[in-house]
Amino acid sequence: MHERDTTKKILPFGRWLSTLDTHAVATSSPRFAEPSIVDGQLYWLQSVPDEKGRTTIMHRPLEGQTSPGSLLPRPLSAKSKVHEYGGGSYLVIDNTLFFVLGDDQQIYRADLFTKATFSPKCLTRHGPESARYADLSWDPQQNGLIAVCEDHNESFPEPQTRLVCVHLDGTVSTIASGADFYASPALSPCGTQLAWLCWNHPNMPWDATELWLATRDENGGFSELNARKIAGNGNESLFLPRFHATGDLYFVSDLSDWWNLYKFDKQQLEVQQPQAIPILEKKAEFATPQWTFRMSTYHFLDENTLIACCSSKGQWQLFSIDLSPSDVKVAALNHRSRILTSFSDVVANAQGIGVCIAASAANTPDLYVTENKSPLHAVLQNKAPLTQQDISVPQSVSFTTSNGDQAYGFYYAPQNANYEAQATRAPLIVICHGGPTGATDTAFNPKIQFWTNRGFAVMDVNYRGSTGFGRQYRQALHANWGIYDVADVCAAANFAVAQGWADPEKLIIKGSSAGGYTVLAALTFTNTFKAGVSLYGIGDLETLVRDTHKFEARYLDTLIGSYPQERDIYQQRSPIHRVENISCPLLVFQGLQDKVVPPNQAQAMVDAVRAKGLAVDYVTFEDEGHGFRNAENISTMLHAELAFYQKVFNL
Repeated sequence: MHERDTTKKILPFGRWLSTLDTHAVATSSPRFAEPSIVDGQLYWLQSVPDEKGRTTIMHRPLEGQTSPGSLLPRPLSAKSKVHEYGGGSYLVIDNTLFFVLGDDQQIYRADLFTKATFSPKCLTRHGPESARYADLSWDPQQNGLIAVCEDHNESFPEPQTRLVCVHLDGTVSTIASGADFYASPALSPCGTQLAWLCWNHPNMPWDATELWLATRDENGGFSELNARKIAGNGNESLFLPRFHATGDLYFVSDLSDWWNLYKFDKQQLEVQQPQAIPILEKKAEFATPQWTFRMSTYHFLDENTLIACCSSKGQWQLFSIDLSPSDVKVAALNHRSRILTSFSDVVANAQGIGVCIAASAANTPDLYVTENKSPLHAVLQNKAPLTQQDISVPQSVSFTTSNGDQAYGFYYAPQNANYEAQATRAPLIVICHGGPTGATDTAFNPKIQFWTNRGFAVMDVNYRGSTGFGRQYRQALHANWGIYDVADVCAAANFAVAQGWADPEKLIIKGSSAGGYTVLAALTFTNTFKAGVSLYGIGDLETLVRDTHKFEARYLDTLIGSYPQERDIYQQRSPIHRVENISCPLLVFQGLQDKVVPPNQAQAMVDAVRAKGLAVDYVTFEDEGHGFRNAENISTMLHAELAFYQKVFNL
């Protein structure tokens, strides 16, 4: 029999008081991204929620305890909008900073560590104003930047994407064009070869990509005339080509069903059809879906060692891999005293120093450093906004779903050091991640702890179609979006009820973007949930096909079917055509600057629900796009969501 802790107050689930307020959630965990090591300095991108969510470039010496400094004065923001999601928006070469300015999407150049006032100059001023840039890298022989250029000239039927060289005199020359998308340019150590990825509609980069290799021409540049495809069979997703100091070309492929590491020997690169050599065969994924540029899951720690992170069923690990040809040795890397379970953005300087972004259920994301394979140590020493006794630690779960398949998730129990409830079943929030090609993991998430600390349970679901479970699981959602994801979140809720964790009369579903579509579909086509929250979700699939941006313009070809040939399926699975089936209250959030899921989606859904006389609350943010970054708006959103649950469930 459970013995009550007499030091705790008794309050019903959902009514517990918490020290984690909405502003703390909005500001406690700034987003870190794209670390790099240059001449003993560590650089990275960092969001500033209190400054309207702008992204600045931070730096500090690798050695010592010097406090980090910002390179960009407010209100400047380093933010690429290529593919709308951006990435690869800055590069430091010697003492020169190149960055993409969020306001105009042009590349700027600035001298660092001088006494002069920071005064960036536009490098691409002679190029088209309609161009956007991303994925910056350096070509010393051309004395210029290699970048992905996306031109939004209004005369084009859709934005045109090229791989280009941006010379320091401001001129821009084309390296490759003709494919719908380009990414990941990688220069060989001798400078004579350039590798890159490209792909075409209707594929997304996690469906099928091609790896190309170009040889420098007699004029000192690169072009398609001296390039050939060396990998990519039309049913293979390739990720992150990277040259080793020996000239071998490493990359990630999912040919084995799992995104694993491979390489082409330098000699193999001379033949027409090189044979890939597996580095490590493991039922784990050394890649993530390329929603943004500059994703990095591996790097060379030194000439004989590779450092890499991989995911299996939502759990991440970091390894050092001895590249000895006779016997590849793998050793786990982690912190000396805390067990980190989430890793990303792995980089190294090839001289024994490695950096990554890591977190755990109890530790917020931080920059971590390893020196010569030593245990990781934190650079910034960020602290979670809750005590250890207040943090809900996730439990990995699997459960049976439709067709007898297995789906996965993380269950967070209500947790508060000062409260407990007499009841055993809590209100449950089932979270649907975005994408839908994406995944959730166990990194500390204040937006989950905000609820568990108030007496809610949370089930964070990796439905079929999620990454981290192999290509077959990832592609299970092909032609099944709106069916399998809905079945899986309903199965997750029913599993929690069967375990005795959740109150069947207080089941909530919540999701953003593609997860918002799953919310609306679940409320429309099932009666499992008693309340729903959609953040910039999709109600009308046909409208999305017509209105969304180039990167995702053909995404639904695989998730739903070809349009307009299979228009009837689009209509059948669009919640907006079945709003009369919604039997519970709905809360909708939308950014009015959203170019991925335009505001007309939310407005049309809200109008349709209201026309049926059903309960719906609608909150918009004038200055937000796809994802909310302004601290004030995030705080407003959480206040509104809490008030919504209190009203619906009389908490």
